[in-house]
Amino acid sequence: MRVLIIKEAKGCLCMNSGDYNLTNGRIFFIPEEGLVRLEGEIISGYWLNFSSALYSEFLLQHLDPMAKNLFLNLSFRDLDGNGLKKAFGLIEQLKKDIEARNDIKFLAQYLSLFLGFTAGFDGYLAALTLDELQQTLRFRAILENFYKREKSIEFYAEGMGMSPKKLNSFLDKVLGKSLFVLIKGRVMREAEELLLNSDYTVDEIAIMLGFQRTSNFSDAFKRYKGISVSQFSNLG
Repeated sequence: MRVLIIKEAKGCLCMNSGDYNLTNGRIFFIPEEGLVRLEGEIISGYWLNFSSALYSEFLLQHLDPMAKNLFLNLSFRDLDGNGLKKAFGLIEQLKKDIEARNDIKFLAQYLSLFLGFTAGFDGYLAALTLDELQQTLRFRAILENFYKREKSIEFYAEGMGMSPKKLNSFLDKVLGKSLFVLIKGRVMREAEELLLNSDYTVDEIAIMLGFQRTSNFSDAFKRYKGISVSQFSNLG
């Protein structure tokens, strides 16, 4: 799967589905069958290639059916000057993080945020500054690594280099949710994935997700999804 981010170019992309102009500020989401040919010149831009494993993390973060269809056919989105500047800023930071050999979980969060922003699935991201986008990424990366065992605002605030009060304000502004709600949502998304796509027992999943008792996990899951663990498992 590939993404082409154009800052300045001329000509067109020629695909089986048709020809598409290389418009400045256009971001292409290119399916696995790939590019047939490029007729023109990319003066300034980026190719971003990534694996299906990284894309899977994006889908975990974006349950909208449109997100699942993003790379089924070639699609594109045009960004204005400010949006394109943010996209390029995120790419430059991503290059640094790759060179620093940051782990796959962090890079997966980066890709998730980048695609969410450029494809327009996370509308709230468009209003954020580049610094706020990078701070959002840092928080999501920390959350991804520790959500199963760390629940306190003090822990995440320390990781962000903020006071607990400032982190609470930041999360309310950029995500519109409290730390408790964000952790709960991430735990339940993982629970859904494990229940549908693993051979772990419910008892094992409860332990993996930090619950002291299976009954606590089952009660929390039913409150979150509105159906029991067994009912949800049968959906798969």
